[in-house]
Amino acid sequence: MPALHDLLQRFRAAGAPGPAAAVPSERRAVEDELEPVFARLEGAEQERLRTVAAAHDQARRITGSAREQAAGLVERARAEAPAERTAVAAEMLRAAEDEERAMRVAAEDEAGRIREAASTRMDGLVTRATGIVAGFLDETRASP
Repeated sequence: MPALHDLLQRFRAAGAPGPAAAVPSERRAVEDELEPVFARLEGAEQERLRTVAAAHDQARRITGSAREQAAGLVERARAEAPAERTAVAAEMLRAAEDEERAMRVAAEDEAGRIREAASTRMDGLVTRATGIVAGFLDETRASP
């Protein structure tokens, strides 16, 4: 590795005082020094290109596989849809029938309560009506 002084000597001033702007004075020496670095980078660039190409290939395979899986899922869903609709309809019908049965039982219970209340009240109403009629008949017999 060249000494710092030697490295600095390769650059010369390229203009009036101001911001530093310099160019290498020994172009061939700089090229010789950088050639191994660029040679190593060429291998790295080739490796990068292979890696990118492999990644693109893998992405295409994964995408293709995902598309095939999605198409299979859609096909299977379409094939199973009528059976699912039938099952859901049957379940809804069973639920409606259960609800109807529960409503019928509740209505029958309510009708029974109403009949019982009517029966209880009927005895009192019959007694009262009989009394009114008897009173009316008594009044009609008593008056000339």
